[in-house]
Amino acid sequence: MRPKLQLDELNKALLIACGVCYLMSFVLNKYAGAVTVFRLLFAAAAVFLGIRLFSKDPAKRNDENMKFLAGLTAVKEFFQKPFRHMGSAQGHASAQPSGGLLDKWKRQWREYRTYRYLICPQCSQRLRVPRGKGKIRVTCTKCRNQFIAKS
Repeated sequence: MRPKLQLDELNKALLIACGVCYLMSFVLNKYAGAVTVFRLLFAAAAVFLGIRLFSKDPAKRNDENMKFLAGLTAVKEFFQKPFRHMGSAQGHASAQPSGGLLDKWKRQWREYRTYRYLICPQCSQRLRVPRGKGKIRVTCTKCRNQFIAKS
């Protein structure tokens, strides 16, 4: 009887890694060193994928998958934590609600054309000023330090 193939999250990630490494070896075919590295990574991922797919010990493969998911969750939580900058204005009425780090980057990217982000030289507070106003006097919302900056 043929064993049932297990396509869990770790196997899916290995399959994607194989595909990416295979494509990168063709894209970077001008660079012999890079091609060699990607082909070795492809071979290692393919061998590991094959071992996992045709394993006869599903409990051990499940433990590996759980460790992979725990690591993946830790990485996701790291990027979803609120961005804590040194000297951030938390608790102030003027402070914007902080989402995850990716949310903050997305918001800044949307506002890139209309606002510029500065750092207070005294307390390292992040400040948002309108773009295109020339040299302006900026007052820090945290320490009330005034400095001149180009917007």
